[in-house]
Amino acid sequence: MSADEYTIEVQPDFVERQGHAQPIPALAEIIWNALDADATAVDIEFEDDDGLGGMSKIVVSDNGHGIARSEAPGRFKNLGGSWKRNGVRTKTLQRMLHSQEGRGRFKAFALGGVVDWQVVHPTDAGFDLYCISLLESDIRKVRISEAAAINAPHAGVTVVVSELKKNFTSLRPGNSAQEFSEIFALYLKAYRDVEIRVAGELIDPIHAIADEWRFDLAPIIDENGNSHDVVLEIIEWKNSTKRALYLCSESGFLLSQIEARFHVGDFHFSAYLKSSFNSQLNQENRLDVAEMVPRLVVSVEQARAKIKDVFRERASERAKTFVQDWKTKNIYPFEGEATTHLDKAERQIFDIVAVTVQEASADFKEAPPKQLALHLRMLKHAIEHSPSDLQKILDEVLKLPKRKQQELATLLDETDLSGIISGPSQVPARASSDTLRPRSKGPSQGTLSASQNTRKQHLDIW
Repeated sequence: MSADEYTIEVQPDFVERQGHAQPIPALAEIIWNALDADATAVDIEFEDDDGLGGMSKIVVSDNGHGIARSEAPGRFKNLGGSWKRNGVRTKTLQRMLHSQEGRGRFKAFALGGVVDWQVVHPTDAGFDLYCISLLESDIRKVRISEAAAINAPHAGVTVVVSELKKNFTSLRPGNSAQEFSEIFALYLKAYRDVEIRVAGELIDPIHAIADEWRFDLAPIIDENGNSHDVVLEIIEWKNSTKRALYLCSESGFLLSQIEARFHVGDFHFSAYLKSSFNSQLNQENRLDVAEMVPRLVVSVEQARAKIKDVFRERASERAKTFVQDWKTKNIYPFEGEATTHLDKAERQIFDIVAVTVQEASADFKEAPPKQLALHLRMLKHAIEHSPSDLQKILDEVLKLPKRKQQELATLLDETDLSGIISGPSQVPARASSDTLRPRSKGPSQGTLSASQNTRKQHLDIW
């Protein structure tokens, strides 16, 4: 089958940048292209070397509408000339579009040196098949074969990535299912008729979600005075994950990821910061340096504060079962109900510490009631009066594992008590090293008594 050859208007340094993509995001770009073509089924399979145990090909098949042979040269040779630029919805099913630049296909070179698109497209007589090929070694040339009639059950595209650069074990479903769930969570929640399968395993984030939240943050005003809405969506997962903060388009498509910097106990989550401002930065090639854009940094810090607020409340809620048991046994070291913000903050911090210890320390968990009562009183006293005493109790008395001690220390380090005291409706400011030092009395604490201020200073250490 003969092929036509076209020159791609692309610079080598651009391709080099795409080739540095991580394996899962690179494969995700191929999946996004299938979804943008109105595919309702996307299947990823891995072909292995016979007898060698290594991966030889990555094959992504979809049932989308394909690409007409007459349109293929324009689609591939003009970077940034994608048909998607002129629309915000897919052609047939009117779903949200992910890409508008036609750049994602080059990320496949992060996986292998040869990429072939086997395209089945409908015609008046049935279906045609043709092939589009790109070689990393000759990246500025795209080869497109002639179309030939074929018997096929439906249209679609099969992308074959070969001459793989590694044996990508990270792409196997046991290693990738959670991350794919995070990447496609918002999309698959919106379009329940779409199925993505990795080596036969269905990616369905709905069954992996423990809880979710949505918040409207302050809008971003760009350099031209335009206002961009900002929405934060948080998904708590049932399975362990890396706790990522994703920058998304206003529609919820992942564009980039920034450093998490989250310490929220044993909770596992993904957060999605959605805004048209992110899309604008992405089009300007500025999203990779997002944390150097002051207007976006403000929203990121608001998101981080809100995330900490959510999971501090979750930790407090989780603690209620243990606290109620301690109250029933008359060993909870507080009397009566908390009546002030300071009292509530003090108990919240105590509950988080005590429950963390309860879940991680066998000595604490299995202690008889009298000894458990003593442990609880010791924790309360140490939290109120001496960080060094608390460290000693956790290490020498309760034998809390070092990893848990560090997690707890970091969590308490980032707990801003003044944010708690100011009331639940206010988003707390970002915690800093100042959180570890006693704070002077500010206007919001002007009604505290001297003894309350002393207690607050001790609590602010945590």
